[in-house]
Amino acid sequence: MDIREQKIRLWLAHPPRMDFPVPTDLPKFSKKSFRSYDEMNAWKRAYLCEIAAQGGGKWKDS
Repeated sequence: MDIREQKIRLWLAHPPRMDFPVPTDLPKFSKKSFRSYDEMNAWKRAYLCEIAAQGGGKWKDS
C-alpha cells in the first residue's frame, strides 16, 4: 500500500479537528441581492470600511 493511501485512510478514520477563530463584533448585514459585480464590490468596500472604522476585526477562540 502506498504511503499516501495509508495517510488518507488514517485521516478518514480519525479526521483532524480544525479549530478556527470566530469573528465577533462584525457589523450586521442581511441577505443582499446585487445586479452586478460592481454593485457587490461597492457594498463589500463599504462593509470593510465599517469594520475598519470600528477598529478592525475581533476574534474569539472557538
